[in-house]
Amino acid sequence: MLESFTKTDILNQVERICKSPDIKSKKLICRFLRFIVDETLSGRGDQLKGYTIGIKVFGKDTDFDPEQDSLVRIHAGRLRRLLRVYYLDNGKKDPIHIEIPKGGYKPIFSENNIGRSFAENQNTVLAIPLHEPSIAILPFVNLSDDTQKDYFAYGFSEELSYELSKYDDLKIINCWNRPDDNFSGDMLSRYGARFLIDGSIQIIENEIRVLVKLLDTNSGKQVWAERYKRNLNIDNLFVIQEDIAEEVSKVIGSEVGLVLQHLTEESNQLKPENLQAFDAILQFYYYEGHMSEEVGAITLQKLQQALLNDPNSGIINAMIANMYANAYALDYPNSEGAYEKMSELAEKAITLDAENIIVRIIYTYICFLKNQKQRFLQETEHCLTMKISTPMRVGSLGFHLSLYGEWEKGKELLDKAMNKHIGYPLYFHGAISLYYYRQNKFNEALNEAQKYDVPGLFWGPMLRIACLGKLNRKNDATSDIEQLMSLKPDFQQKAKYLVSMFVKEDHIVNEILAGLRLAELKI
Repeated sequence: MLESFTKTDILNQVERICKSPDIKSKKLICRFLRFIVDETLSGRGDQLKGYTIGIKVFGKDTDFDPEQDSLVRIHAGRLRRLLRVYYLDNGKKDPIHIEIPKGGYKPIFSENNIGRSFAENQNTVLAIPLHEPSIAILPFVNLSDDTQKDYFAYGFSEELSYELSKYDDLKIINCWNRPDDNFSGDMLSRYGARFLIDGSIQIIENEIRVLVKLLDTNSGKQVWAERYKRNLNIDNLFVIQEDIAEEVSKVIGSEVGLVLQHLTEESNQLKPENLQAFDAILQFYYYEGHMSEEVGAITLQKLQQALLNDPNSGIINAMIANMYANAYALDYPNSEGAYEKMSELAEKAITLDAENIIVRIIYTYICFLKNQKQRFLQETEHCLTMKISTPMRVGSLGFHLSLYGEWEKGKELLDKAMNKHIGYPLYFHGAISLYYYRQNKFNEALNEAQKYDVPGLFWGPMLRIACLGKLNRKNDATSDIEQLMSLKPDFQQKAKYLVSMFVKEDHIVNEILAGLRLAELKI
């Protein structure tokens, strides 16, 4: 809508944004915004690419590869979020709205009707979608005697905001840089915050204490609170800040974190006709943690309904592809055609939304099942350059890397996903079990297999049977054999096929089958 404004009008709007309290300290973000606006006003908006921005804005060398380095994409996401918050607060009366659509870098200029209608009624309260994972981060309070430590409380709030912004599912609303505001319930509602995070920082001699609380604004109830303590010295102050912020963000914000768990419980109580796309996504996360055929059927139904409403959603297409992939890989009844459907939907999803980390990792899983080793390894490396930190996604990459023979790298990622995190999928223990099994460390392998407690999957009892066979404890395998045959009655006829679906090294497949035979399972 360039014809509605002069170039001077638009440039003035950019400067207004860059001088706002939320953005003025973010010099790199402002440089990013100014560059893409200048290029667009000069008629080169359609030529804006990650490579050009990486060199011109971020000072990268000419060998910069935006496919391998996600720096530009990450900052573009931060800029989009900052603009969204800006127009809800400081920019609500501005005449020009600047937006950067997802999937590109060319900004769009339009009349700020949303901001004006908001400004017409200061008492307007934005309806909070009950199942939207929107989180307001309030200023943390410095309880130390030394007021000069305020910078740490401020910095921790900013660091936590940055870590949580890595999760695509979350809407983050930054209130931490407005310490003088009175955050009433109405104000938080106006920002659209379903949850809020606040807490305190206290530094006493050589110890720092951080208290973090999560509140549901809908019910007014505290969902979670945790106190973190660390020994402190001058060299590790900011390392501690980053470490605690990362740990908190994973507990609260990951796919198996507290916010999505809380919303999943609510969505499961709704009637199907009231469910929106996000409820389907929540259901998918729940399924990933439980992996039963029954939960899978419900999940697929919800995702397919969501797809009818939004057929061009990359993430919904990818999640349905994942459902068909599991049906194929786990040999569910009535899974005919699942291979073709997972392939078609995965390709569609990656075309629609290649920069979405969930889409990308599901696509990697499909390559794994299709035995496209080189493509799988390339896609995995690409995902790792996107600097993902969620336990579900990091662990998924580690799980499949291990089973494709990259055991040390895979285990490193699995350890990262499982250490200090809550709620990771228990099937991750399957890869760790095989990590030890291949080294003939059968006691360690059995210990991991016993943690593989996913009632709907036959892999847990199967791994325990193989380990017990290798340990000459066939009498202890009776209950696991009964469970295996109950879950997969035709396992004995399909054993090699089913194991080979996930374990890509033939000699390990043969050793698993040997362990099963030693436990007197006839295969």
